[in-house]
Amino acid sequence: MTKWKAEPAPSARRAAYGALFDIFEKEAYANLTIQHLLARYAWRPEERRFLTELVYGVCRRYNVLLWLIGRLSTRPVEKLDAPVRLLLCLGLYQLAFLDAVPDSAAVNETVKLAKKITHAGSTGFINAVLRNFIRCRDSLRIPGEEADPILHDALMYNEPEWLVRRWTAEWGQDKAHAVLAALNRIPAVDIRCNRRKTDRASLMQRLSGLGAAPEPIALCADGITLGESGPFFRSNLLKEGLAYVQNRASMAPACILAPEAGETVLDMCAAPGSKTTQIAALMDDRGQVDAWDIYPHKIRLIRDNCRRMGIHIVRAEVRDASAFHEEKQGRYDRVLLDAPCSGLGVLGRKTEMRWRRKEEDLAAFPPLQKQMLHRAASYVKPGGRIVYSTCTLNGAENEAVVEAFLAAHPDFVLTPFSLPGADGTQGMCTLWPDIHESDGFFAACLTRRA
Repeated sequence: MTKWKAEPAPSARRAAYGALFDIFEKEAYANLTIQHLLARYAWRPEERRFLTELVYGVCRRYNVLLWLIGRLSTRPVEKLDAPVRLLLCLGLYQLAFLDAVPDSAAVNETVKLAKKITHAGSTGFINAVLRNFIRCRDSLRIPGEEADPILHDALMYNEPEWLVRRWTAEWGQDKAHAVLAALNRIPAVDIRCNRRKTDRASLMQRLSGLGAAPEPIALCADGITLGESGPFFRSNLLKEGLAYVQNRASMAPACILAPEAGETVLDMCAAPGSKTTQIAALMDDRGQVDAWDIYPHKIRLIRDNCRRMGIHIVRAEVRDASAFHEEKQGRYDRVLLDAPCSGLGVLGRKTEMRWRRKEEDLAAFPPLQKQMLHRAASYVKPGGRIVYSTCTLNGAENEAVVEAFLAAHPDFVLTPFSLPGADGTQGMCTLWPDIHESDGFFAACLTRRA
């Protein structure tokens, strides 16, 4: 780390281009890419903010930027090389959405960057497109709702057309608009107090002293939302294991599971350990929590998080949760299956996923989820509990999976649960971005008959 910080820092624009290339061409995660860059170089605070704004802004507005390029360019968007496309997006984002950046700086700095990255012909093309936007900006308007409602909403709410069409058909326009608007708000930073080392009131008092403006989260007794996240991340609270960054919706499954001290619990898809450490903390670090993941490096991440948070009862191991492990039959009092899913509920935080996920991808998830839930059924004791959860808003991965499971397993029943601010009276609930100011999340509580 010391060696990295000694390196000359690139400009925020140069770093943003590199980050965007990794995100769109190498499928890197935007948040991890930015975290790596911010840790690597010693930028001034304004440069850090500018870098973050450029990367997240282009990721969020990617479809609008491509739409603009299509109207300004003499070449089809799909024919543009990746460096040219991304440089244009970077320049156009500054021109169209950043009032604090002068037009001359947006154009000149993008062209200067293009000279280092691409050849002279492309540099001239980029310059021409950006200057064409300045000339035409007053006449560039996205299609009206009456002319093309799906395209209008896709550009207005920064989502792919297939998703707008799907949600509008499924929920109606008003609900679809509410969810789409919520996913475009800058998400709050939520943290979970580690009750093994402190309590919520004490942690909030410390956060207030740092200037983080904390507020309690109703969904979870350990949850805190930060009005200002900077003071928290500059502090040692994470390093000391007093808190864990976790969206409030992600805290719900462990609360519904309601594990008790001394029990034996299984977290089938555990990495990076958010819910695993929460389960162990709820058990007062007494009993046993088995945590599975298919990747060895993620198992190391779970162990690291447990060490930092003072958790000792977690046994993390490499296991494929979709396979059957006969020796685990009937071993567990409670099982959490936070299943792999399409992730449509986390598009507010993982903006790059909007442009990666395709509608045809969705069909792959329910068969896997049904298989894994079937496996979970064999591991829980009679009278034991399974919580099935996803971070998607796709009924085929949520209610339909649970209904199919119950039809195939008459020895299980849906069990009502209490979750502040959510209705768990039917044994299932959905957390909505527009209602709960959280990620979109689904959870169902299933009990095996004694």
